[in-house]
Amino acid sequence: MAKISTGIKFLDLLLNGGYDHDIITTIYGPSGCGKTNLCLIAAVKVVESGKKAIFIDTEGGICVERIKQLTKDYEPVLKNIVFFNPVNFIEQSEIFETLRGMVNDSIGMIVVDSISMLYRLELGRSTEVYDVNASLGRQIAYLVEIARRKKIPVLITNQVYSDFDNRDQVKMVGGDLLKYGSKCLIELRAFANCRGLILRKHRSLPEGLECKFKIIGEGIEEFK
Repeated sequence: MAKISTGIKFLDLLLNGGYDHDIITTIYGPSGCGKTNLCLIAAVKVVESGKKAIFIDTEGGICVERIKQLTKDYEPVLKNIVFFNPVNFIEQSEIFETLRGMVNDSIGMIVVDSISMLYRLELGRSTEVYDVNASLGRQIAYLVEIARRKKIPVLITNQVYSDFDNRDQVKMVGGDLLKYGSKCLIELRAFANCRGLILRKHRSLPEGLECKFKIIGEGIEEFK
């Protein structure tokens, strides 16, 4: 089965080669745990391999300076990452519809960071909860279709909230829509001196594989 390197050696080993090329991988966890870093490193790696990457930034948090830290040859890398910056949930939906017609053989990866921020804002101001959830479902369906038809990985980051019945556990925003649309689920956690990564779902690897890492200037390194 084809794999796309994560850009991180220890994570490639944990995932038996990297991200699967034709599925959605969702990386979820609290703020500041490393979700965006994992996505940026993967996007840079894809571009360095000769492909382009599409990066949908819904949080306005992408820092060009961070990309410069991740690669010495940053100018051509930046030219080959196509950024979209939706500012509301309707724009996000329109971008996903547009992707269906613009993804070609030159695209090596799609990143959505994050799938849930504008969705949560829309839920907070809309009285039509069903319509908002239906729109999110369509967006995920578009991404599943693109991943399968074009044989490219789609990376999604997602926010979390505390489980009311078990405060030590977290749940993904979007619930079953994201859970069933993603063939790979990776949970990140933040500790005092490092970050943790746990494989929660995978179609060919055992659940529960885990490792710890630190975010450094040049990217991410394993914490031992």
